[in-house]
Amino acid sequence: MKKNWKALTAVAAVILIVAVAAILINLSPSPAPEARPGALQATGKFGFPVSDIKIGEGGTTKASDGKTITGYNGTCDSAAQAAANYAPLIRDVNVKTWTIQKATLAELAVMGPWLKGATAIGDLVTSSDQAAAAGFDGGWYDRTAVNAGGIYRLVSCDAKKKAVVQVFIGALSAQTKAAPLASFDTVSMELTWKGDWKISDALVMGEDRDFGGRVKDKGPGGPVPAASSGAVPMLTDSLVNTLFESKSRDGWAEYANATR
Repeated sequence: MKKNWKALTAVAAVILIVAVAAILINLSPSPAPEARPGALQATGKFGFPVSDIKIGEGGTTKASDGKTITGYNGTCDSAAQAAANYAPLIRDVNVKTWTIQKATLAELAVMGPWLKGATAIGDLVTSSDQAAAAGFDGGWYDRTAVNAGGIYRLVSCDAKKKAVVQVFIGALSAQTKAAPLASFDTVSMELTWKGDWKISDALVMGEDRDFGGRVKDKGPGGPVPAASSGAVPMLTDSLVNTLFESKSRDGWAEYANATR
């Protein structure tokens, strides 16, 4: 009987300790949830979720041109930032600065056949006096306005490995004896981690393919003839509907500082 009593006392003591521990755990304050960069916020005016990722941010250094942001941390959010910041390197053409831009693009590229295609238009324009003469505002032939589009689709991503991102941009393109033509387009690129995000492939302007099966579609885009006044127009519901016609809206989100 004495042994049984001691056994029951020991069991009761263990139960009491477990109960007290459970109470203390429940009373302890829960750790604050970790902030998630790029978390999607309220829906924007065109029905796309709005991210807290901003164009023109994300890196800690700059490329040799002194303006393209580099030095990312390798997260998928940083891939979306890098894609926005790298888009002008793929699309812009200015006859006065093309040599610098081409060198910067090579600096941030994983060499491959895609690079020749991405620089073909710039090489052609800068070697043609007639094409160069059609430039506007100090040598521009194509000028990207990423904020004017301000939407991106992170198609796929494996942090610090590889990402495929599509960036919806605004743009101005030179016309002979006319104000530059405004348009919107999608820049699709693959990024590979090499100590920083590097461009390892890009869908060349004018190509209408699915990027080797890596994207759902080429993405929205098209000219805005009525806006040939030298400025990219503000997006409207009707314009978004037209540009996204027959294109999927799945996965698209707005950058936090898109022009609206």
